Amino acid sequence: MTAARSRGATKANKLRALAGRRPTLTNGRALTRFASDVVQDVLSGKVAPDIGRVVLYGCATLRQLVETSQLEERLSQLEAQLATAGNQKRGSRW
Repeated sequence: MTAARSRGATKANKLRALAGRRPTLTNGRALTRFASDVVQDVLSGKVAPDIGRVVLYGCATLRQLVETSQLEERLSQLEAQLATAGNQKRGSRW
């Protein structure tokens, strides 16, 4: 039981080290930079591979959310442009 607690404490400390550098990951460039840092930390031994794997999985999920959000925003802008163009055409005689 003591060994399990020790392993848990070690993992918790490594997670705290990652949490200390929390950039805003709201675009592809920031996600790429953060993922690159995590990979380098895993390779250098600063972060355990299992922790790195979980963090990179989270990055992949965030990437999909960012992409979806950006597409939704672009679609809304296009719909607004189409609505404006449609209103202008209805107002003219030809």
